[in-house]
Amino acid sequence: MSSSTSDMPSRRATLAERLTSLMDTRHPDGTGPGNADEVAARSREIAARSGGPTVSHQTVHNIRLSKVSNPGLDTLAALAGVFSVTVGFLLGETDTPPAPRSARDRPQAPAVASVAPSATTLAARLNHLFAVVHPRTRGPYTDAEIARAVTDRGGDLSADSIAALRNGGWDDPTSKQLRSLAEVFGVPVAFFFDDAVASKVSDDLTLLNAFKEAGARRVALRTVAELDEEALTALVPVIEHLNRAGKRQRM
Repeated sequence: MSSSTSDMPSRRATLAERLTSLMDTRHPDGTGPGNADEVAARSREIAARSGGPTVSHQTVHNIRLSKVSNPGLDTLAALAGVFSVTVGFLLGETDTPPAPRSARDRPQAPAVASVAPSATTLAARLNHLFAVVHPRTRGPYTDAEIARAVTDRGGDLSADSIAALRNGGWDDPTSKQLRSLAEVFGVPVAFFFDDAVASKVSDDLTLLNAFKEAGARRVALRTVAELDEEALTALVPVIEHLNRAGKRQRM
C-alpha cells in the first residue's frame, strides 16, 4: 500500500527553516530577496517609505544559521514586511504563507502584511489581559505573579520588564518572551500583533466572563439544549478556547 507525505505527521518548521524557504522561493512573487543583503536592503526601503523597523544582513544570516532563534519583535516585523507574510507565520502560528502573486498582479511596493504593534497597542492588549483574565473571586494578577508564572514555565521575564511592557516603556520583547506571556494568559501569541486575532480573543474572553458572572453552568446547559446542530457546530471552537482561557484563570 502506497502512502504520501501528506499522510505522515509533520514537524513544525523552525524560524530558520521558514526564513530559508521564503528566501529560496524568493517569496512573495518570485522576485523577492534571495540573500541576506537583499533582505536587509528591502527592509530599509520599506522603512523609508512606510516607517517601521529594519533588519540587518548579519541578523538575517544568523537566523538562517540558527545562531539567532529568539529574535525581538521588531526583527520579526521587519522580516514579515519584506516577505509579505504575517509575524504569526514566522512564529509558527500557521504553516501556510500567503500565496505568491504573479508578475501581472505584483504590486509596485511590497505590502507589510502584519507588523509589530506600537508600544501603545502592545501595552493596551497586555493590560486588557490583566484586566479580564483572573478568577472571579479575586482581582487582577500582579506583575510579580505573572512573572513567576512565566518563570515556572521556563520563560524569562521579570516583574519590572512586564511593568515596562504595560506602560509602553518597552516595545521589543523577544518572540520567546511574548510566547511565554501568551501561554500564561491562555491566548495565541498572535493576539499581541494581529488585529483580527486580538478582536476574536477579546470577544471570547468577554463571553467567558459573562458566563462566569451569570452562573456559567446554568446558562450554558439551558442555552445549549436549545441550539440546533449547525449552531452547536459553530460553538465548538468557542468552547475549546474558553476552556483554555478558563484553565489559565485558575493559574
